[in-house]
Amino acid sequence: MVEPKQRTVTGVFFYVPNLIGYTRVVLSLYSLAVALTDYKTSVLCYALSFTCDYFDGFFARLCDQCSTFGAVLDMVTDRCSTAGLLVVLSHLYPQYMLVFMYLLILDFSSHWYHMYSSRGHHKVVAAERNFLLRFYYGCYPFFGFCCVGTELFYILLYVLHFDPTLLIPFINVPVMQLCYYVCLPACVCKNITNVAQ
Repeated sequence: MVEPKQRTVTGVFFYVPNLIGYTRVVLSLYSLAVALTDYKTSVLCYALSFTCDYFDGFFARLCDQCSTFGAVLDMVTDRCSTAGLLVVLSHLYPQYMLVFMYLLILDFSSHWYHMYSSRGHHKVVAAERNFLLRFYYGCYPFFGFCCVGTELFYILLYVLHFDPTLLIPFINVPVMQLCYYVCLPACVCKNITNVAQ
C-alpha cells in the first residue's frame, strides 16, 4: 500500500496556488514599474494579476492546497497591489493625494485588523460581528461587486488620466460613465465596510 504523500514545510512554496500568487506579484510589480510610461501595458499586467486572484483560490480548493502561507501571500499581494495603484493615482491626481493616502491606510488597517480579529482569514466573519460585515462577506455577489468595482474604479481613474475621452468598445459609452456610475458606488460600499471592520 502506498502512503499518502506527506506535505513538507518547503513543499508549500511550490503549491499550484502559490505559484499563481508569485505570478501575481511579478505582474503587479511590473505594472507599477511601467505605470507612468506605458499605461496600456500597466493596465494589462494589473488586470492579469487581479484575474489571477480568482484562480489562486480556485486551484487551492481544487488541488486541496490551502495553506496559511498561501492565504497570507494572497492578502499581502492584494493589499500591496492596491496600495501601489493608489500611490500612482496620488501622483497622477495630486489634488486628491490625501484622499488616496487615506484610502490606502484604511484598506491596510481594516484588512489586517479584521484578519487578526477573525483569527486567520480576512474573509471569515463571526456571527457576533455587525450586520454589515456579515452581509458583505456572506453575500458573495455583493462582495464581488464591491471588490471588483473598487479595483475597476481605481484602474479606470488611472486610464482616464491618459485618455479622458475613451469609449467602451462596441457600445460607444464613455468609460467615465462606467467609472462614476457603476464603479464609484462599489468603491464607496467597500470603504464603508472597511470603516465598519
